[in-house]
Amino acid sequence: MAHLFSPLPIDRIKLPNRIVMGPSVSGLASSDGFINDDLRRYYLRRARRGVGLIITEAVRVIPPSPENTRAHIGLYSDAFVPQFHQLVKEIHASGARLMITLDEPADAACRNAQEFALLVEEFISAAWRALAIESDGVMFSVADGGVLHTLASPLLNQRFDAYGGDIHGRLRLPLEIIEGVRTWLGERLLVGVRLLAEEFAPGGMSLHDARVIAKRVVAAGARLIDVAADCRPDVPVARFPGWCMPLAESIKRVVPDVPIIGAGAMGDPYVADSAVRDGSVDLVMLEETLRLNPDWPNLARSVLATQPIEIEQADTLIKEVFED
Repeated sequence: MAHLFSPLPIDRIKLPNRIVMGPSVSGLASSDGFINDDLRRYYLRRARRGVGLIITEAVRVIPPSPENTRAHIGLYSDAFVPQFHQLVKEIHASGARLMITLDEPADAACRNAQEFALLVEEFISAAWRALAIESDGVMFSVADGGVLHTLASPLLNQRFDAYGGDIHGRLRLPLEIIEGVRTWLGERLLVGVRLLAEEFAPGGMSLHDARVIAKRVVAAGARLIDVAADCRPDVPVARFPGWCMPLAESIKRVVPDVPIIGAGAMGDPYVADSAVRDGSVDLVMLEETLRLNPDWPNLARSVLATQPIEIEQADTLIKEVFED
């Protein structure tokens, strides 16, 4: 039976366990887009403490305008390759795997159809650089407010051309990117999609939409699905441990042959482990928990290995996970 610390083969790679570091913003990027020492230490610490798969925060595929000095990570130039390659080598040496989230801000969704053709080429070029630095894969985010999310969402997409309207138009750009990466790079990179399963708003993305999108992106070449939900604090949803698991399980039913990542207040090791054991998901994503406590994987292993364990003892160990 699979459990939180059992390995998982996906395409050409093998994950050492089912713990995934989510693409939360580290707050350590710089305005030049390069991997600085603080950012390097941030990712390496989590790799060395037992995370199986690291999914980076958003990495830009086109350079920001000169007046935009916002901090970011870039992969829009070959100049970024050497430092990024060194980080990947060190992460691999630690036993973890790395996928790079390629995305652009929402304002890119205002481009015209001709400009979208160039944007597809930029995404493919960035994916080629991801291969050059020996990353294990790329993740395209149809969530988190970026360009692909903005186009896919019926709430946010107000276009009336080939990239708007029904779900086929709204998915046009993500599918063009995935298919382009597969055409040019074949199976050498694992392609994943971070999918927003529910926007919890009238006219927004629904679970039905997400199930359709999951089937379409898998047909286009995606081999890993990360199921997310709108986590804005003003969304009136009870966030109990494992609250997103039903969404992930529903997606899993329509693409049963593709590994599914689930999330949603999974900081309790027993909850995370049981989600894998009962087959709800194949991997468990932690964002805020791992950001605050890089040692969580080792602490979770200790908690789960304690047999038998009293409820009071479990509560103490779990508090250590969050308070360390």
